[in-house]
Amino acid sequence: MDTAEFILRVISRYTDKVFIVSGTDYPAFIKAELKLKSPEFVVVPHEITAASAALGYSLSGKLGVLMVHTVPGTLNSLGIIADAYTSRIPLLVIAGKSPYTDKGSTASRSLRIHWTQDANQEELVKYVKWKFEIRDPSQVPAAISRAIQIALSEPQGPVYLAIPREISVARVEEKEVKMEPFYPGVPDSVLEKAKEMILKASRPVMITWRAGRKESWFNSLKEFAETANIPVLNYVGERVNYPSNGKMALDHLDLREADLIIEVETEVPWIPRFIDVDAKVIKVDVDPSYSYIPYYEFPCDLCVQASVDEFFNKLRVERKLEKDVEEMIEKKREEKKERIRKLADEKKIHPDYLSYEIGKLKWTVFNEYDLNPRYAEFNSFNSYFGDPAFGHLGWALGAGVGYKMATGKDVVITVGDGSFIFGVPTAFYYVVKKFPVLVVIFDNKSWKAVERAVKEVYPGEKFESFPGAEIDIDDLPKTIESVGGYYEYVERPSEVEEALMRGKEKVKNGIPTIVHARVTDKRGE
Repeated sequence: MDTAEFILRVISRYTDKVFIVSGTDYPAFIKAELKLKSPEFVVVPHEITAASAALGYSLSGKLGVLMVHTVPGTLNSLGIIADAYTSRIPLLVIAGKSPYTDKGSTASRSLRIHWTQDANQEELVKYVKWKFEIRDPSQVPAAISRAIQIALSEPQGPVYLAIPREISVARVEEKEVKMEPFYPGVPDSVLEKAKEMILKASRPVMITWRAGRKESWFNSLKEFAETANIPVLNYVGERVNYPSNGKMALDHLDLREADLIIEVETEVPWIPRFIDVDAKVIKVDVDPSYSYIPYYEFPCDLCVQASVDEFFNKLRVERKLEKDVEEMIEKKREEKKERIRKLADEKKIHPDYLSYEIGKLKWTVFNEYDLNPRYAEFNSFNSYFGDPAFGHLGWALGAGVGYKMATGKDVVITVGDGSFIFGVPTAFYYVVKKFPVLVVIFDNKSWKAVERAVKEVYPGEKFESFPGAEIDIDDLPKTIESVGGYYEYVERPSEVEEALMRGKEKVKNGIPTIVHARVTDKRGE
């Protein structure tokens, strides 16, 4: 069989879909897909959305696969690939490569771009775990097996495989190269040291960001936190790490009061500019060095390279819950309830109130920026996905649809007015017709993060406007009606609940929906 068919057969063991933006480098793959019918090619007409959909597919626990066209497709997808890399989301990225021969093969160069797009594509790609151009058909079995092995090994992440057109049509030997993913371990001596540090501490706290990226990790952290009675900060961070309603879910703690910090899968546990921390630190991570970050100043007294479940399942610690911590957690919950009651009576929609109402839907949330997870309960594994660590915007629209494709679960995607545009709405409309989701736009007429940065850099100064940060998407979201979708605009708190219920019903009936909410500029916590 030829290279393209061989690769699709291998991929089909790990996924049933490939998200593709094809080009003249893909004839062999198109022919192979017609023959095999698996994995299914899902056409998404922009690389940002296609890469995001593949990312969302991986978030389901399957392997997201993206196919792009040579240099242009690679360049368009780099931001989302970087999101996957820094957030440890596995992706298999296959890029075609311009033919390298002028003649002698039916796959030789036949267009002007086959010369101008000829480049060392791997040099363009920084944020991947591994990158390789297949140069000879004999390399195909090992290269595709190794790509998948590296993508799925901890820390998980994207890999990039470039395949020239001549290689894609070449015959390959049908052989299997076994390369299973690998995982780190944890010695008993480390466990004993960690236990000793925890039992000596009087005010320990856990800080995490994506410890919930696997269900076994989520469960092990929950059990440990509740047995050891240690509060969890960022219980909902990039992922749901600990249930919002769990007894150890804590919104805030002055870290200067802590004498032991257990960091779990978080690259930035606090912002040194704003706080000086003087506590012992246990860091638990599949890659605690975060070697891709050039300058990294966060200390750790005990650095543990291990998967979350392996460490916490083996670490048995029982402590009594401090009375003041229990009271602090309960007080904060009551304050939030009271705040929601007040926000419901406001004239304008506050982002925290909109977050609360969205949480009542009990759907899986993909949040790009604006929803405040502290005001919407997320109590189960994979019920919430927040911004990837790298912060390349435009990921949520595609990721939400990709996740729905993979799981069949109902999805609500929350975006700002700016991030809605970054998500390439037209490409999103193309795929959402078959896999309807609910989109809620938090419209504050601005790139609010930029405004906040201006105020932060120039404290005390008053600004009448913010040129370069102010936007108005006007009726742009209403264009979803052109593909048979439903659109509704709301600007008062009293309108929110019913609008969301209508949106929920529309999606249940197969109609993609956008609820466009005008929100106040005021920020909560």
